[in-house]
Parts: sequence; structure tokens; C-alpha cells
Amino acid sequence: MTRGVHHTDSIVRFAVAFEAGIFLAAWALGWLIDRPLSMQINATWTSLVAGILATGPLLLGMWLCSRCRLRPLRSLMRQIEESLVPLFRGASWRVLLLVSVLAGLGEECLFRGVIQSGLAEWIGLPLALATTSALFGLAHLITPTYAALAGLIGFYFGGLVIVTDSLFAPVVAHALYDFAALIYLLRSDRRIAA
Repeated sequence: MTRGVHHTDSIVRFAVAFEAGIFLAAWALGWLIDRPLSMQINATWTSLVAGILATGPLLLGMWLCSRCRLRPLRSLMRQIEESLVPLFRGASWRVLLLVSVLAGLGEECLFRGVIQSGLAEWIGLPLALATTSALFGLAHLITPTYAALAGLIGFYFGGLVIVTDSLFAPVVAHALYDFAALIYLLRSDRRIAA
């Protein structure tokens, strides 16, 4: 096994364990604060379609960011290409899908299912949405630009929960977006396994 493949395997194992750990922590926290995730997921055909359709604006935004000439966005895209792309270089699409699904499930269950829904009871929905979105941005603090964009995406996902009354819609949108973004970045890099 070459060093690059071994490195990718290690990163993938870490990513899978980390995202699965977030999901398990969210499930336990939801149970502890009496906000069971099983009652919030509400997987229906409507929430599935809403999640799929909600992915479109996210993909358009990523595509626009990748072509934008503004210095902060150019710098962000360069940093992603230099730091994130090498981590998943050579990973199969199946592995990318697994990581993406676990990221969507774990992060949405934690941020929207536990934090946003829990805060909504204490401080009201508008402030809970804003606070959770800011926390989501901070959790993605790779650069200030990335954190700001992640915060906006967190607001979008939080609104999707409110509109659909389902945690399933943002889980689907998050997972599909992450998967498409990884495929796009790795295809651009021309280094994705079959």
C-alpha cells in the first residue's frame, strides 16, 4: 500500500468515526434534554423532496464561489483545494457518500435537532435560529470567510427545519451538498477513484 492511499484511509476512518460520534452524541443529548431525535426526523416523501430541492441553491452558491474573483472567496477556494482535497484524494465515491451521509446526519441532528430545538424552548425560535447558525459557523472555522458562509448555510438549514417541520430535509440537503461538493472538488482535481 502506498503512503498516499494509507493516509487517505486513515483520514476517511477518522472522518467516519468523528461524524458517527457526533450523531451518537446528538442522539444521547436529545434523549437527555427530552428532545428525542426520533420524533424530529419525520422522514416523509415531502421532506425527502424538500431536502433534494434545497440542495440546488447550495450547489449554485458553491459554483459561484468557485468562480468568484473576490479575494476572500479566491483565498478560501485555494485553501480548500490545498488542504481538504488532498485528504480525500483517491477515495471512492462510495466512501465520499458515506462520509457525506454521516456528516449530514450527525451535524444536523446536533445543531438543528438538539441545539436549535432545545434553545427554541428557552429563548424563542428566532434567537435560537440565529444562535445555532452562529455556532454552526464557528464549528466550521477554517477561515473567517468559511465560517461566515457556514453560518449562512446553517441559517438555511435551520429555516428548512422550520418550513418542513422535519429534521430529515436538512439532513438530506446537507448530505447531498457535501457529497456533490467533494465530487466536484475531486473531479476538478482529477483524482477520484472509481
